[in-house]
Amino acid sequence: MKKTFLLIAALLMIGSAAFAGGGFDLAIGPKVGYQTTKLSYNKANIKSDFSNHFTVGLFGRVTIGRLYVQPEVLYFKTSNVFDAHVTGTESNNLFNLPTGANVNVTLNQMNLQVPILVGVNIIDLDIITLRAQAGPTANFVLQSKTLYDHTYTLNGQQAEIENTTTDQQFNPKNIAWGLQAGLGVDVLKRITLDVNYNFGLSKMFGNLNNTPLGETFDFSNIDNTKQNMFMVTVGIKLL
Repeated sequence: MKKTFLLIAALLMIGSAAFAGGGFDLAIGPKVGYQTTKLSYNKANIKSDFSNHFTVGLFGRVTIGRLYVQPEVLYFKTSNVFDAHVTGTESNNLFNLPTGANVNVTLNQMNLQVPILVGVNIIDLDIITLRAQAGPTANFVLQSKTLYDHTYTLNGQQAEIENTTTDQQFNPKNIAWGLQAGLGVDVLKRITLDVNYNFGLSKMFGNLNNTPLGETFDFSNIDNTKQNMFMVTVGIKLL
C-alpha cells in the first residue's frame, strides 16, 4: 500500500516539475460519486445508489499532448452477504450456535481504492473534452463490521439468534486487484465526469476462512467476492 502511494506522489511531483517547465498540464482536485452494479438513468435509482454507495476521493492528472495519467484515491463502502456453515463447537463460537447450523453473515466494509488510469483525449475542445481510459486498481479493506442474521437453520428447522454486530479486522496487506476501463468528459476544462467499470481480478475475501471468523464458520460463496461494478464520479480541477 505504501508503494502505491509513493508511486502516485512521484507521478504528481514529476508532473508538477514538468508543468513548471511548460511540458505538462497538471490537474488535482476532489471528486464524489457512487458505485452501482447496473447503470440507470432513473432518478430514484441514482439517488439510492448515491445514498447507499457514496464514494469520495481525490484525483490527479498529468497530461502530455493527448495522453494522460490519472491516479486516484477513492473511499467507499461495500457489503457482501455470505452463506455460512457453523463448524466450531458451541462453546467456541460467538452465539453458542450448534455445529452444523447455517446462517447468513453480512460483511460491511470501508474500502480505499487506488486506480492508476492511462487515457487519451479523443475530442479536445475548449468547451468539452471526451476521454477514454483504462488501468489497474488496488483495493484495501480499512474496516469491516460483521452482521449476523437473526435466524439460523439446522436439520431443516429454523431458530432465533440475537442480531449482533461485531468488529472484525482483516490483514491490510491482502489487496483485491482489479482493472478499470471507461470514458470521461471534461466540461470547460474544469468539471470532470468519469464512468468506469471495475473488473475484479482477485477475490475480496479469498482468505475469509483463514480469519478468526473461519474458526466458527465455513463460508461457501467466497468466489462471488470479486468487485465487478461501475464507478460514477464527478470532480473539479483545483489546478
